[in-house]
Amino acid sequence: MLPRPLRAIWGDLTAQEVKKFGILASIFFLVIGVYWLLKTMKDPIFDLHVGFHYQPWAKITSLIFVGLAVIFYSKLVDWFKKQTVFYIVCSFYGAGFIALGYMLSNPQQISAHQWSFIPGNVLGWASYIFIESFGSIMPALFWAFVASNTTTDSAKRGYAMIATCTQVGTIIGPLLITTYGARFGLPVFFGVSGLLVFAVPMIISFYSRVVPEEQTQHPSPSSEKNGGTGFIEGLRLLMTRSYLMGVFAIATLYEFIGTILDFQKGMLISSNYPSKVDGGAAFAWFKGLEGSAIGVVSLLFAMFGTSFFMRKFGLKFSLISFPAIIGVTVTTVFTMYYLGANPYQLMWVFFGAVVLIKGLNYALNNPSKEVLYIPTSKDVKFKTKGWIDAFGARLLKTFGAGVNNSLSTSLPTLLTLGTFLSLGVVGIWIFAASYVSGAFDTLQKENKIVK
Repeated sequence: MLPRPLRAIWGDLTAQEVKKFGILASIFFLVIGVYWLLKTMKDPIFDLHVGFHYQPWAKITSLIFVGLAVIFYSKLVDWFKKQTVFYIVCSFYGAGFIALGYMLSNPQQISAHQWSFIPGNVLGWASYIFIESFGSIMPALFWAFVASNTTTDSAKRGYAMIATCTQVGTIIGPLLITTYGARFGLPVFFGVSGLLVFAVPMIISFYSRVVPEEQTQHPSPSSEKNGGTGFIEGLRLLMTRSYLMGVFAIATLYEFIGTILDFQKGMLISSNYPSKVDGGAAFAWFKGLEGSAIGVVSLLFAMFGTSFFMRKFGLKFSLISFPAIIGVTVTTVFTMYYLGANPYQLMWVFFGAVVLIKGLNYALNNPSKEVLYIPTSKDVKFKTKGWIDAFGARLLKTFGAGVNNSLSTSLPTLLTLGTFLSLGVVGIWIFAASYVSGAFDTLQKENKIVK
């Protein structure tokens, strides 16, 4: 059993659960740490090599590439064991990030051979899209792996432990860029990211050896058979199960609001810290500071809030409280703009809003919504979940990017219409959270799964 202070945070985890979730937390620590390291560089690199005003087009373009990645990922799930899928995906991204690091160190070699119709340097587009796909595929793969091996009661304790430990990665990744980005240059950290991704399969292999097979088998309340294969089966299940449609709303509506907020904030950062002046160092410093602050908020809440809220107030409260907080935050930002905050002040207002929203998303919303996949079949956990987390989330980001693109010439208009659209989405989100949490309780009581 855990010491008393840790039991107060995570609940009464058994020794076996401590070992199991401790190893899983180390895996997600690397995944999230690498993602936030890359995410901190994503916008500065794009601003430097392309121009931030093209960012909505980058998000729209990434939808196509992420969709293809999800199709390939779904086929891997059909063809290989769960551990093998990790090995393949990590090898692909590890090698890709190392290659990008080398090419970004020598961008003139690429720009001299690219098509003239592509704005800026193609490396800016490639790095943006590759990072976006990593952020969609890897977390989805990890949580599907965990959900297939975890019971509901154990998840309510162990997911909080994962959320707590991995927030350290959210802090360290951006902090490295803030501290050392200007000294070593951003391309070096692409190579570092690639090497860290290669370490993930090693930990997966260790997990498979030290956690007994009988301890990792999720007890299925009902027998299940695999349905169709790949991407199409995941989409079919989503479109024919109201429970999964509700999960889709909970898991993706945040992306629409977050995309609008990120673009508004990015335009303000780009105007205050233009990348052409210093190679993106100041832009990256701000993003690194923001990422580390998000990690601190996530860590504190994961330690003292995630498990407490889920155990004391229940899943429904946890799912509904997050969109309600977003609604209040978005309204506060718009009020500050309406009261006359200048661009520099408004940039820091957005900083606070994004830190709060993203911090709670990682520490409260993500662990809560992942519990919803427990009473589901393997096809749902891997194929439908992969579709929702990767392609579905990208689709909502694309809708948000479409709003940004159509209103990008007028920040005041974007702030006004973006706020009211976001509040409308919050209303839909709260309704979906209420429905799904009730359906989840029913599935648990009746000992059924969604398949």
